[in-house]
Amino acid sequence: MSDYLPDEVVREILYRLPVKSLIRFRCVSKSWNSLITSFAFIDSHLTQSLLHPSNSNKLIFRHYDITAKVEHYKFIHNDSSFDQYQYVEFLLTNCFRLIGSVNGLFCLAVYQDEQFILWNPCIRKFITLPKDYDHVLCRSVFGFDARTNDYKVVRIAFPYTPKPLLAEVYSLKEGSWRRKASAAASLLPGITNDIWCRRDAFINGAVHFGVRDCINTPRLKVGPSVLSFDLSDEVFHMTTLPKFGAKTDYDIFGFKGSLSVVYIELVDNKCCCFIWVMKECGVVKSWTKLFTINLSGEFRSVLGFQKNGHIFMQAGLGYDEWLSSYDPQSQQLKNLGSYGWLSKSCADYYVENVVLLDKLVLFDKQNGELSHWVGSRKRKFWVESEDERVRDKETIRKLKKAMVDQQEERVRDKETICKLKKAMVHQQEAMTHQQEEIATLKIEITSLKSKMATL
Repeated sequence: MSDYLPDEVVREILYRLPVKSLIRFRCVSKSWNSLITSFAFIDSHLTQSLLHPSNSNKLIFRHYDITAKVEHYKFIHNDSSFDQYQYVEFLLTNCFRLIGSVNGLFCLAVYQDEQFILWNPCIRKFITLPKDYDHVLCRSVFGFDARTNDYKVVRIAFPYTPKPLLAEVYSLKEGSWRRKASAAASLLPGITNDIWCRRDAFINGAVHFGVRDCINTPRLKVGPSVLSFDLSDEVFHMTTLPKFGAKTDYDIFGFKGSLSVVYIELVDNKCCCFIWVMKECGVVKSWTKLFTINLSGEFRSVLGFQKNGHIFMQAGLGYDEWLSSYDPQSQQLKNLGSYGWLSKSCADYYVENVVLLDKLVLFDKQNGELSHWVGSRKRKFWVESEDERVRDKETIRKLKKAMVDQQEERVRDKETICKLKKAMVHQQEAMTHQQEEIATLKIEITSLKSKMATL
């Protein structure tokens, strides 16, 4: 791969480079292109990116223009200030439903035919998934299996008759769907999708969504529950939610690594938002009400949580709404910008990654679906600034310098080896000379002994 650096050193350097540089460095050589697009490299680069502190506060924000029926995405470089951002070109024209996002990889579904799409905006590439699944009432969720470094799309099929649930899992590594009929064996028949649950969540290796027991809880007398699907073991777990109104809209979120539920109810003729968090995973008694937010003013709903504990809020009225950051401790609201209609919006943390870079443009013969590169002939996805050019040149300069330093070190090592060999030769010669002297001394001693014997 390199005449100067060992392959493992080159890999360690490339693991730490940003995505833009990796895309450009694929053109350096065939070996570099093969390395950067390999599955092992993509996994290792993602692991390195997750550990890097600079990736801990990057956001990707999605909002929908209801008038133009266009989705907008943009990267936010700092979650404490929305001043630095970059728009992401989204060229698909269908109307999509957001299934979820993990590490900057989006799962979308076409409303008309439930066609699933995985999209990585960092490398402007998406693939369509095969339609090898049953078309029944279902809930679709998206998550990441950290045990195998695999992204999974899960369809939870709810039969029309009182039969057990059926989980259908798409593995990005395997590239196919699998049916897990045994996953819900421990659940009672009658568990169905809860239409009042508006948002699902991926937390700690499992996807969580709202369900109800349509047989054992008639007329919705008992509140809903959270059904969790572990992406590693691929089994279900049921958790009871805090009690609230039967016909109350609610959302499931992750709050600092814990399961959280957010719902809105009228209290003393005031519209209030309640935020509950499960302190201990799977322990119903650990549900704790953290905050109560009065929505009688400009607050509308909760869109998500920031790592510092602040809350992304939807504020404003009608189509004139804006994204806000709310500090529940000081009860201060910060306007982050106006975006129109935010009911289909989301804000999530992401890391730069090259997932999907190893996926080819494949034609699915069975369903007639085509995976595409998302590109534009009219303009470039990245508008390279002068600072970026300087950074790339600096990166290349450092690589060249590292190669030169490595070559000089090898030369020094060769010189050291030569000196050691010479020293060893000299040592050997000295030892030979000493042995000759010892042999001469032995002869002289023997001669002296002979002479003394004759006296």
